[in-house]
Amino acid sequence: MVDTQRAAQGAFAQFVRHAVDAAHEEQGWSIRQVAARSGVGRSTVFRWLSGDWEHHPELPKVRAFCAALDLPLGAALRALTPLAHTTSPPDAPVTDPATEALLVAVRDRLVDPRTTAAEREHIRAALCRLARPRSSRAG
Repeated sequence: MVDTQRAAQGAFAQFVRHAVDAAHEEQGWSIRQVAARSGVGRSTVFRWLSGDWEHHPELPKVRAFCAALDLPLGAALRALTPLAHTTSPPDAPVTDPATEALLVAVRDRLVDPRTTAAEREHIRAALCRLARPRSSRAG
């Protein structure tokens, strides 16, 4: 087994653990209930939690898991490809460190399974307002 696969297994196991813990804390769901509500087998959820799989989890199962727990699919996919988001994109704009830290914090909050759907929507709405072009009226 290559290091990349081990890293993916560990990162995805951590993602699933946070998601299951959040479902338990917020909804009172057990692993059995998470499995039933997502349509993912209980043994599969346990394999994901332990990082014990040979082939990447099937996308339809990951999608169903995320949908049942109101999680962004992108967060699961980033966990499954941990090296893909550790390198900077080419020609990334240079910003000051304080701004960069805020952007990272917002991104992390959006993908954190403990962030509620309402909080994610509030963050997205604020980002949309900030991203709108300024009015040409001076005032």
